[in-house]
Amino acid sequence: MSADIIEHCDGYKTLEAAIARDGEKYGDPERYNPKLGWAVARAKHYAEKTGLRATDILNSWESKRNYWYMNYYQDCQQPEIKGDDVRVFDTPDALHDSIGKTGFRCPMCESISKSPYVCDSGKEMEKGKVCDWKSYGLFGTMGKGVYVFVKSALRGESIFKPISWEKS
Repeated sequence: MSADIIEHCDGYKTLEAAIARDGEKYGDPERYNPKLGWAVARAKHYAEKTGLRATDILNSWESKRNYWYMNYYQDCQQPEIKGDDVRVFDTPDALHDSIGKTGFRCPMCESISKSPYVCDSGKEMEKGKVCDWKSYGLFGTMGKGVYVFVKSALRGESIFKPISWEKS
């Protein structure tokens, strides 16, 4: 059925049009064209690993994308689903149950934060300055966090690593 062909989905068409505009605007379409192939391949990878449809994944990514596709579609935003640094959950409740109530490890100060996004540990980093590291900032989780993908929401994000997931 045509709805399962990724080139027919709205997300593909939206991304393809954005890439074509940039190629025309800057006179260098070959510079931007590979990003479409990357996004399609990554959506297919997510489909294979989650059991979802690639068209639904790409549609979701494009509907949530609110900045330039060259920055949005990259490994730090849609990492490969492999290893312990990327975890997939069926629902937000399943994610919350897995995390528990023990908090999150801030990658900067290494203290425990109640928030998975902004360090609220209160640890003083220098005189008069407490840690307020953000998982969504320029340096993200510095390779010390995790990427979680929730299938029911077709959404993923990087967070501080839950204490309950740390290896003893």
